[in-house]
Amino acid sequence: MLRVRGLSKQFHGRDVLRDIDLTIQAGEVVGLIGHSGAGKSTLARCLVGLERATQGEILLRGAQVKPGEGAARQQIQYLWQDPTQSLSPYLTAKGAVMETLTGFSVGAASGRDARATDLLTALGIPQTLHKRRPHALSGGQNQRVALARALAAEPQLLILDEPLSSLDLATQVSTISVLRDIRAATGLTMLIVSHDLAPLRHLADRILVLDDARIVEDIPMHRFAQDASHPLAKAYANTI
Repeated sequence: MLRVRGLSKQFHGRDVLRDIDLTIQAGEVVGLIGHSGAGKSTLARCLVGLERATQGEILLRGAQVKPGEGAARQQIQYLWQDPTQSLSPYLTAKGAVMETLTGFSVGAASGRDARATDLLTALGIPQTLHKRRPHALSGGQNQRVALARALAAEPQLLILDEPLSSLDLATQVSTISVLRDIRAATGLTMLIVSHDLAPLRHLADRILVLDDARIVEDIPMHRFAQDASHPLAKAYANTI
């Protein structure tokens, strides 16, 4: 469904990403791991249009797209590591979801209020919290509001940038469960960026390892421990 060819990104003459090729099939959940500063978030941001690649092309269902422009703005959604970066402090939880539904003209106008309520409730945000703004919600609750906001666009691809790193252990476990439920219910295609392999064991079909600006391993999750060959990938394999 997603095909990336020859994607590179330089900052001040330094390669942050170099000749990246990757494919994600429809309905697949792919984990992208690497050490801090390896370029994982830069790659994710290039795919969604928050950064511009120096070169390369991105295809969605066979058609070349410009991330962040045209239909790709709706088709590829991004979940920030810090959910408050994508949530207006002036909008309630429900207002944030309604903004997406209205902005992308999703469904009939008469049904958007109910759709926003359903999305938030399904993600564990009770109606008693729907009128609260981000400052009145916990980090985990804001993460779920941001997720509801992204899902409201009915994307083809959801990119999650370190979605668990700022959450406590109990909220991490709960969020993993929510993501698994979304996958089971919708078959949504996901790319999950993480510095930690452990949570991806419960979510990902396949793992990509990024090191020195390149993808150095591409292995099915269930074969990762046995098949990892790159030194960094082997180090990750020792953690599972």
